[in-house]
Amino acid sequence: MTSSPGTPPGVPPSTSADASPVPATVPPSPVAVRRAIAATYAAFIGSGFAFASWASRIPQLRDRLDLDPAVLGLVLLAVAAGSVVALPLAGPVVTRFGSRRTVAVMAVQLGIALAIVSLGSVTGVATVVVGLFLLGFANGAWDVGMNVQGAVAERHLGRSVMARFHAGFSVGTVAGALLGAAMVALDVPVAAHLSVVAVSLTDNVVWFTRGFLPDHDQLAPDTTAEAPRGGALTAWREPRTLLIGLLVLCFAFAEGVGNDWISVAAIDGYGVDDEIGTLAFAGFLAAMTAGRWFGPGLLDRYGRVP
Repeated sequence: MTSSPGTPPGVPPSTSADASPVPATVPPSPVAVRRAIAATYAAFIGSGFAFASWASRIPQLRDRLDLDPAVLGLVLLAVAAGSVVALPLAGPVVTRFGSRRTVAVMAVQLGIALAIVSLGSVTGVATVVVGLFLLGFANGAWDVGMNVQGAVAERHLGRSVMARFHAGFSVGTVAGALLGAAMVALDVPVAAHLSVVAVSLTDNVVWFTRGFLPDHDQLAPDTTAEAPRGGALTAWREPRTLLIGLLVLCFAFAEGVGNDWISVAAIDGYGVDDEIGTLAFAGFLAAMTAGRWFGPGLLDRYGRVP
């Protein structure tokens, strides 16, 4: 085979020196990966802190608005309703706008939601329900965005850290619950407490999201192969997907009951002071933190499946 004019000997014509080279993808530097790890921890911690700040004041909000258990349960359902609406939309939103922008915007919305709940603690239950719906929506989309970023950071780090990100969420919940207990002990109004949390949370989380890595890069597995046909519906007909969904439902139900009712149950069922009821909630969250923190070691040692 003869070379074309100007082609160095031994170089095929298709790789002529005059041809434009295909740009190589440069992986993120170790500094960028460490920054993304820290930013992801901040997102998880901030989410947990915001949620526990609200949940730690449920007994005082109930007393302030004079809600019986049945009505309180319906009010708390607004959080779940917001999450149910957000979760199906979160995937397309994160795909379109990226995890960094999604988490930043949802942090702002969650801060607004906390401010609305704080206003509702003074004005009435209808305002609280609106705030809790927005809180659930923001929390659901934020959760998807930060988990996407966590998967990206974990892939570039090369070892299991996702469970520790979730431990970061639990650390945030413990901190939020302990702060809530202190606010109860100091007789700080719910409105003042949640308003300060709303402002500080929004500022800090939005700042940290600047450290997120891009969601899509060339380090992902080869995507030239034909994708499986059938899309999401095919995945949901897979028995293993259904089993995972069932396990998630069971654990989410148990965690949700604990988050919403432990402090109320301790105060009403055992007659403890409000701050002690909030500390019981913090103890529950501390146990989850321990499980999530030590989980990655077990994953690395034994694998994700038997």
